[in-house]
Amino acid sequence: MTTVFRAPGGLGPTEKLQMRLVQAQKLPGVGPFVRMFMKFRGVQIPPHTFTYRPWIAHVGPIVVHEKTRFGKDVTLFHNVTIGRADIWEEPRPDFAGFEIRDGAIICAGAVIVGAKGTVTVGEGTVIGANSVLNQSTGDWEIWAGSPARKVRDRPRI
Repeated sequence: MTTVFRAPGGLGPTEKLQMRLVQAQKLPGVGPFVRMFMKFRGVQIPPHTFTYRPWIAHVGPIVVHEKTRFGKDVTLFHNVTIGRADIWEEPRPDFAGFEIRDGAIICAGAVIVGAKGTVTVGEGTVIGANSVLNQSTGDWEIWAGSPARKVRDRPRI
């Protein structure tokens, strides 16, 4: 069972709006306009990356690579970046993107980068604030630092 982070008192109206806008990008007709509006506000989340509705805990810039796949109940805080580590080069043929599994929490300012294969953030894993993750994690772990390293296991609740 996945434990989901939920702020006390729930989401404010601006957080709810941002979550709805991510999903509204899929709507025919208005989707491209919503995407442009979000880019103008500093949020670049391709609509196909989420199968389930994201939990965006705070309004702020968020940039997500187009080859990212999110699981269920993923929590994103502001200033999160998920992208390639070698943007000055052509993508490697073995670069498959990023997989953020169910219940993962990516804290404010965290950066997840990769250049080859798939970088996976395991189920229920927490990536600490201002961390720079450049490798895959296991399930139910806490990672922090720059470069990020495993700090400890997270209890399964």
